[in-house]
Amino acid sequence: MNAPWVLAACIVSCAIYARGWHALRMKSDVSRARFGVWRLCAFLAGWSALLVALASPIDAAAERMLSAHMVQHLVLAMIAPPLMWLASPAMPMLFGTPRAFRRSIVGPILAASSVRAVLRVVTHPITALVLMSCATLAWHVPAAYIAALQDPTMHRLEHFTMFAAGLLFWMPVIEPFPYRRRVARLLMVPYLVVADLANTLVAAYLAFAGGVVYPWYESISTARGLDALQDQHLAAGIMWIPGSAVYLVPAVVITASHFLPRGSFGVRAKPRTISLTVLSTKTPRETQSDLLRIPLLGTLLRSSRARLALRLLLLAVALLIALDGVIGPQDAPMNLAGTLPWTHWRGVAVIAILALGNVACMACPLIAPRSVLRRWIRPTRAWPAALRSKYLAVSLIVLWLVLYEAFDLWASPLAAVAVLGAFLLTATAIDLLFEGASFCRYVCPIGQYQMMLSTVSVREVRALDPEVCARCETHDCLKACGLGLFMPKKQGNLDCTSCLDCVSACPHGNIGIVTVVPALDLARAHWRSGLGTLAVRTDVGVLAVVFTAGAIANAAGMTAPIVAILDERSAQLAVASWCMQGAFVVVALSGGIALIALAALATRGAHFAQRFTRIALATIPLGASVWLYHFGFHLVTGWPTAEASSRRVLHDLALIADEPDRIMSCCVAAPEWLVPAQLLALSCGLSASLAVLWWSIARISALNASVTLRWITPALVLIALWAAAAWIVFQPMEMRGTAGFGP
Repeated sequence: MNAPWVLAACIVSCAIYARGWHALRMKSDVSRARFGVWRLCAFLAGWSALLVALASPIDAAAERMLSAHMVQHLVLAMIAPPLMWLASPAMPMLFGTPRAFRRSIVGPILAASSVRAVLRVVTHPITALVLMSCATLAWHVPAAYIAALQDPTMHRLEHFTMFAAGLLFWMPVIEPFPYRRRVARLLMVPYLVVADLANTLVAAYLAFAGGVVYPWYESISTARGLDALQDQHLAAGIMWIPGSAVYLVPAVVITASHFLPRGSFGVRAKPRTISLTVLSTKTPRETQSDLLRIPLLGTLLRSSRARLALRLLLLAVALLIALDGVIGPQDAPMNLAGTLPWTHWRGVAVIAILALGNVACMACPLIAPRSVLRRWIRPTRAWPAALRSKYLAVSLIVLWLVLYEAFDLWASPLAAVAVLGAFLLTATAIDLLFEGASFCRYVCPIGQYQMMLSTVSVREVRALDPEVCARCETHDCLKACGLGLFMPKKQGNLDCTSCLDCVSACPHGNIGIVTVVPALDLARAHWRSGLGTLAVRTDVGVLAVVFTAGAIANAAGMTAPIVAILDERSAQLAVASWCMQGAFVVVALSGGIALIALAALATRGAHFAQRFTRIALATIPLGASVWLYHFGFHLVTGWPTAEASSRRVLHDLALIADEPDRIMSCCVAAPEWLVPAQLLALSCGLSASLAVLWWSIARISALNASVTLRWITPALVLIALWAAAAWIVFQPMEMRGTAGFGP
């Protein structure tokens, strides 16, 4: 019923645009450059998308299938509008009309003060965001949704409001000529994230509903032999995966474009005019948000004694926890060694690293003995050349993941003490035998995990002013760094433990902990001090895959379906459960490496090792989001578990009279906001990974090669990993180490 009208509007609109586009291109070289052929293609693509949504079999299928209706909404609100704005249609549509019409009718209307006032209000980003969010949320309320299905007028109103809200929403994001920016460009990032949150809420509502949300589809599906609930879950997935990507990928690109230097990633630098006021701006050191310039905090961080005191304090705390693990009850929920390391420390460390940089390594208690004993013991041996890669650390991470899953280390306080003791003794022995920070750089699996995580952090230790470093002749930062990092040539957080010894050594005070674009360094992957050319470091690529695949395997191993499957297979094959659980981790990690290798094989443009490494590095943001939502889940739901073990210790010391009940160590119910927050974190991780992958593929592609075609296959692999991680969010999770988890 809508097809003839939509087709007629398409023909007339495209004819007017093409006429105006041609007229503008004939005016001058500037207009020809501004209105290239690609803008005409974008306008035609936008109308093609509208025809698919409103004048194709999808429109009829939308009345029978919720998933088809979601495709329709996705196209109307998120695909067609940005394509239309990419065409910058205002001027071509205006010049495509007869001169008399635009002078006597269009001109006076647009010049009217009342019309201009209304346009200023409705085109403001805040108005657009509110209208877009309301359209997304309101039309998916069951009563409004069913009314639109039953009443053709309401149905047309639904489509019109979603398309109109989409046009208003995407205008400040695309900024089509001659649009004038109303707010700072960087504010488009929270603008897009908030819109995605509304989209995520609807998708979560459809995914988590216990039954069919819209009875209309249930009755139709029964008659047609379809499963309405499966169709509903498919609709939720359509909103989540493509919908979140449409919002979050532009947010990542805007963020990176804001911080990138001109000419990065092959983008041609545009000439800029500057004024005298620009020439008098602050120095680079003053304009960066540097933690070391914060009063008191900066003083403490710059002091080597304060940093050593912090490590010694945390070492004392760790030893006290270990003491309770040895002499306290071996019931994990009632022992400090069974609760604090597994539930609280891991969650807090992930959040701290993402927010502040690799502070977990900076305050690591394992290097406290080295810091003290090296005052008397000076190691002179160099770390063996054959072991100067990440493969030893990768092996230890794999071993750790297998042992953790196979032998339930979280369930035994003594096991936690043994792990701590092994790490402490090994770190001390290696660092007293070999010069530098060999344990941190080549051995420590926890350190490698934290350095991987810190690549997505918003902060980094770096030189503030390159000119100061260029004038320096002593290079004290290099002499002080146990990792052999030369600060002017250092890039990113990889191989940097943020020990801040370079800060204490620099005589110019030219090193700070400054804000950076998260994950940007992963896309560059060029030469840097310590690691060399990151793009050809296959060992780092394997470490990145293990980091991401290990995150998914570690979280999946705690879900009820996976546990049930492993127990069933263990019984069928008469294999010990610990062996089956360990095999699950090995298979998951091997599968992750195989997937990235296949994606590298399907991508051309450089040597296989470089393709593998670049694609592997692109998975890190996604892996970081999985670790964040996994450990964050346990931190949020398990935060009360420390009370029972702490009160038990106080009772044993006769400091309190009442002995705590074991039930006090039970977890709390997950708050309603937790699942949407987890999925939002996953969506941000996927978007960042897709953006890093795009720039990485662009770096290894020839100038005339299609980046998009080479990007698609590894992008599908990333989406598959995302889907596996998203599936975990929906599953019941074992609350290990709490009173709510039975042996």
